[in-house]
Amino acid sequence: MRRRRRARRRKAVRIARALARGINWKRVAAVVLLTGVAVSIARCGREKEINAQVMAMKEEQTRQELRMKQEYGCDIYGQYEYPYNTMSQDWSGDQVEGFYYHEITEECKKAGGQFPVIMQVYTYIICEQNDVDYEMVFALIERESKCVWNAAGDGGAPVGLMQIAEKWQQERMKELNCTDLTQPFQNVRVGVDILSELQEKLKGTVPAEQLPYDVLAAYNYGLRGAQKNLWAYGVHEYEYNRAILERAQELKQETKEAKEEKQ
Repeated sequence: MRRRRRARRRKAVRIARALARGINWKRVAAVVLLTGVAVSIARCGREKEINAQVMAMKEEQTRQELRMKQEYGCDIYGQYEYPYNTMSQDWSGDQVEGFYYHEITEECKKAGGQFPVIMQVYTYIICEQNDVDYEMVFALIERESKCVWNAAGDGGAPVGLMQIAEKWQQERMKELNCTDLTQPFQNVRVGVDILSELQEKLKGTVPAEQLPYDVLAAYNYGLRGAQKNLWAYGVHEYEYNRAILERAQELKQETKEAKEEKQ
């Protein structure tokens, strides 16, 4: 058995040597070298192609950001922390047509207030859907809460950006599928709905130019409260609604000037 194994081994070695003598090693080396060069060139070409695609994507993103900056005064998409990360940003171009970003007042900033882009865009869309003046709501939020999303008012009853008392709005909250008025998106949705309802009730009962003053007075006092404490004495304009509408006009002017400058 051992002799046979040794004989087979010797035979295999002779065959391998014979095959090796017939191989052109220079040609093999050249083929291996060329193959390696070809792979390197292909890999380098692929890397260049990927880098070019990445650069093109970055350039397009920069162009898009510049277009949004010109159109809206900001990039209307971003990343946010709680509670502003609880809303998707899937709005369409039609929904944000006419929107323009505004800085909040220094007073609001000093109070720790924030009104980030996502919140402003959402508020704008809700106002458009309810035919309520956006700048008026913006100014009302600055006045009511100084843009502090979890602000609590007298006795802790009114809460949130638009200072809404849940005990008076439970039915409305159910209809709007809102459960937490400290959640800024829900708070604005309920607040704008209140303004829309007041606007509809008062429309046609007062001159058009007086309507926003009365709507804000009713928001501030309640409809019956405004009637009893203000309108019964012929008072339709007072510090609260006058200040809000003056600020709203400032915001409108900012938007107008920005749009004219863009043209």
